Amino acid sequence: MIRELHNLLRGHLSDRELILRVTGDLPSRKQARVEQHLGACDACRIRYDEFEDLFWQVAAYHTSEAEVDKLEARMGRVRLVAQLNQLPDDPPETEGVKPEKTEQGVGAFLRMNPILATGLILACVSVICVFLGIQQSRPRVTSNALLVRAEAWDPIALHSSAPGVIRQTVEITTQKRTLKRTIYRDAQGKRIARQQRLNTGETLLRLKLATAEVVWDAPLSARSYQDWHDAQRVREDHIRRAAGDLLVLTTTTPEGAVAAESLTVRDTDFHPVRRTVSFRDSETVEIAELDYSILPWTPAVSGLFQPEAAMSASDSIRPQPALIPFPPLPLSEEQLTEAELSARLTLDRLHADTGEQIELVRGPHGVEVRGITDTEKRKHELEAQLDMLPHVTASLSSIEELKAKSPQQGELSSLKVIEMQTRTTPLEAYYLAHGRNLAPLSKLPLELLNGADAIDRESKAIDDLQQRFSHNEAVSLVASDTLAELLFTHKHKLMTALESEEQLLAQAKIEAPHSQQAGPTNGASADLSSLAERNLALTMELATGKGGSGRSAETIAGELAASMNELNLRAHAIQVVPQNSTKLDTKK
Repeated sequence: MIRELHNLLRGHLSDRELILRVTGDLPSRKQARVEQHLGACDACRIRYDEFEDLFWQVAAYHTSEAEVDKLEARMGRVRLVAQLNQLPDDPPETEGVKPEKTEQGVGAFLRMNPILATGLILACVSVICVFLGIQQSRPRVTSNALLVRAEAWDPIALHSSAPGVIRQTVEITTQKRTLKRTIYRDAQGKRIARQQRLNTGETLLRLKLATAEVVWDAPLSARSYQDWHDAQRVREDHIRRAAGDLLVLTTTTPEGAVAAESLTVRDTDFHPVRRTVSFRDSETVEIAELDYSILPWTPAVSGLFQPEAAMSASDSIRPQPALIPFPPLPLSEEQLTEAELSARLTLDRLHADTGEQIELVRGPHGVEVRGITDTEKRKHELEAQLDMLPHVTASLSSIEELKAKSPQQGELSSLKVIEMQTRTTPLEAYYLAHGRNLAPLSKLPLELLNGADAIDRESKAIDDLQQRFSHNEAVSLVASDTLAELLFTHKHKLMTALESEEQLLAQAKIEAPHSQQAGPTNGASADLSSLAERNLALTMELATGKGGSGRSAETIAGELAASMNELNLRAHAIQVVPQNSTKLDTKK
């Protein structure tokens, strides 16, 4: 306590601020001040490093304890398997008291009533068959025993001493797509297969399956199923027999993102052949094994694995576990482009790019969406959608939150300075000169300005997308499709805004000279943003008189009509075809 007061009196950061900075829970409004102070104050930087070391030591301790608990649980399952293997397959038959043969009585009975005797025998045989069928359909195995026996087929279980390559083909089925994957593994576990590059759809599916403890390179792993099974606080297991001598273990839970999982194994050797994950959002992912075979080593098969020399070299220099983890690797330019375009498309669909103060900042590890929303509800709505995107983080605040934390500052920030219009605008002067009623001018100027502002905003968005991404050769197929959808959306909004402004200008009924040109727009040399800025300036001059030199409404309206005509031509010429599709068509 004394040290804390000493630090505060000397202008240093408090322990709480340093701890929140280490854990990543520091409020966004304090980020800049704390970062600036840490960069200038060596004493606070030393204290911050001490807190950071302590945090990672505690995290490493908890991680090691969790691994020890998991190892003990697995050793218990191994002991259980050993005990199960010692039991005989069939229970010993107990000898009962055999009834004495009464040949005379039975023979007399059969001779007395053969039809009744035959019916009784058939009835007994039927009862025995039904009983045996029920007993055979009822699995004589528990869920833990099933999973422990199935773990023998896991990739990390070195059950084969003979050299060879395990080839497993699986089919992953979702509501929207079906994906076939072929996975190669060294039967002896000495060599590692080369990593296959995934597209964005496969990456998203891999991340979603990871929430259900499904390993991408071992999707039918019984051990990963056991890890998910043991992590559920409340669960219910059910084992049933399916067609084809299969056992199906189904685990349901009322908590978490996964509602239920099932693992199907062969009852002969407990080899996993199917796994189903039912998410709570009503989507079900089914993973089925199509082929499982062991191939001999050939030059073609060896090319699918990392070289043995590289493996031995990497094993010799493999780093030991440290208390402080390594920082994440920076993303490639292609990954950053996909992340930014996905965030832009999400914000566009949520109408968050039409007036809210939101910006996108690219960093080496992803894209950060910053800004201020009007309400907390709107903030949570944006965060919920942005958090679903890979490599995208949201750092948003709301005006309600800022006002609650600083009421006086919130009241002052809400005040606006309104510039009063004291002179007659060109639009008003035109109406007065022609003896028209000024009542329509109560809404028309504001609507014209809003339309011109929308044209300016959409034009700048289109120019920004085309200049930054349209000529980028490193754009992936997913990023190209996202870019095309964004361009199509902004083009549609631009055309709608232009049509609205033309209708408003027609409502004004200003008789402009037909020979009037658009002014200094430089024709074809001007980009879309310059034409939109010119259009906005002309609209502001007509509606407010600002920026003009006393020109008439007829002159301004003539230039405005020519400007909108040129904007329409440019908007129609915008290409929204995916870039990769254009390349393929060109090659053809």
